[in-house]
Amino acid sequence: MLYSQPDNGTLSRIQGTACVFCTTLLVLFAIGCGSDTNTAGTTPNPPATPTQGPQTYFAPNVAGTTNGLVRLTGPKIFAIDDFANLFSQSTFGLNLPQQGPQVINAGCFLSGTHCTQSVATAGQRGLLSLGISTNYTVGSTGVYAPTNYNPPKTGSFAVQLAGQAGGLVQLAGQPVDPIVAAVQCPTLTAPQTYQFLTIPGALIDSSSAGQKIGFWDPRTETAYGSVDIGSSGSSISFGNIQQHTLPSVGGSGTTAQQPVSPVAGTCAPTVFGTTITVGQLAATNPGAPSNSTTPIQASVAIGPTGLLLEHNGNGDGSAFPGTAPALFYDNTLGAGTGAIGLPKPSSAVDAGSFVGAQYLGFVYGAGTYQGGSSSPTGWSSHLASFGFSTTPSSCASIAASTGTMIYGGDFTGDDPSTSKDGFGNCDLAIDLGAQDSANNGLFPKATVWLGGQYLANTTKKTYSLPAVAIAGQLNGKSAIFILGVDSTQPWAVYLLQSN
Repeated sequence: MLYSQPDNGTLSRIQGTACVFCTTLLVLFAIGCGSDTNTAGTTPNPPATPTQGPQTYFAPNVAGTTNGLVRLTGPKIFAIDDFANLFSQSTFGLNLPQQGPQVINAGCFLSGTHCTQSVATAGQRGLLSLGISTNYTVGSTGVYAPTNYNPPKTGSFAVQLAGQAGGLVQLAGQPVDPIVAAVQCPTLTAPQTYQFLTIPGALIDSSSAGQKIGFWDPRTETAYGSVDIGSSGSSISFGNIQQHTLPSVGGSGTTAQQPVSPVAGTCAPTVFGTTITVGQLAATNPGAPSNSTTPIQASVAIGPTGLLLEHNGNGDGSAFPGTAPALFYDNTLGAGTGAIGLPKPSSAVDAGSFVGAQYLGFVYGAGTYQGGSSSPTGWSSHLASFGFSTTPSSCASIAASTGTMIYGGDFTGDDPSTSKDGFGNCDLAIDLGAQDSANNGLFPKATVWLGGQYLANTTKKTYSLPAVAIAGQLNGKSAIFILGVDSTQPWAVYLLQSN
């Protein structure tokens, strides 16, 4: 199939999605409320069948994201059009050369190495292969200039929830972005409990000093927690907030940077969708600048099937020259750069059903800051498959099987087309361990095994690391999110049940 550049009208429609709210940008974190049906202990109703046109998604900041030579520190906007087979990635800024939303990547769904010309169907097990047709970077003239790729640049992938309610996207050269369709304000007749994990930043080694954008200290900062979220019109409450460190890495496993509870938020229209804005809280963040003055705000989005994402404002202070935030991030939920969460199940989950399912997702190593570096180094992000129709015998060399073990791995050469059945290698394993007796869906003593053949395992030897996992349902499909850390860096695993 010959490659055809998307016509200007169609591509402009994708790009225009990022600018549709431009007239409301003076109030950056405000979004018009709709209605959603959700009650305590249940997930929201499934979304309606998506209408023809691009769906806009909110994506929190993930440490390691760059565009050209520019480090990106704020949340992002994705637009995915399942009918026109197009996508875009945008950022938002208030300083020159950017004033408002700016598309930085635009492209198409791929069939092989070329844009598909018909209504796309997801590949094996529901994986979307994306091609970058145009990348926009700041040129020597101080304005954004395009670089076109013909054929499109390969190596980007997406996994979507049913009904375009959210998912995971990894563009070539960037870490994985959890995304959520923030289409409505939550309508909760009773508070809904959510469990969440921190989206980790990079570790700081002993030779680094001072605060860094996108860092995480697992010894003292939040790794996981829970929150009761309620709503009354546009007013959103965050109550009974519980935050915990990872006790396995020197933390206490108890309260970490506990904010004042309850916390008030406001749901209203923003360029990122229908998001909830939470202002700065009174809490101590180790290492925060003493001369900080600029308030940091968190943005929280809850999708129609219950996926929760938070951008905690980490790095947003850089948008205000000459000032620094009183807190380096807003600590309503996660540390690092934000949080990813699921509705807490109303009863203990059946670990066997989660172990027996098959998943697509991504494994993200957040890297570390070394010496005087201003950006994290050594980070990695790889597409992964977990669960097999028939477990390969090679899995036994990664870790001994248990009743709560899920085997999986990356794809050879990061290329899923090399797989005949849609399953990847077996060079990773996750042992969920025991479920917390007081918190359904929480597995606080999980273990992640990295095989010697896993692409991001620089030791080339099989080893394990302690982790915490949350598990739940999103519109009847299983989701598992994991956070752990070893001596080199934090690791996050995001898995969504596949077809």
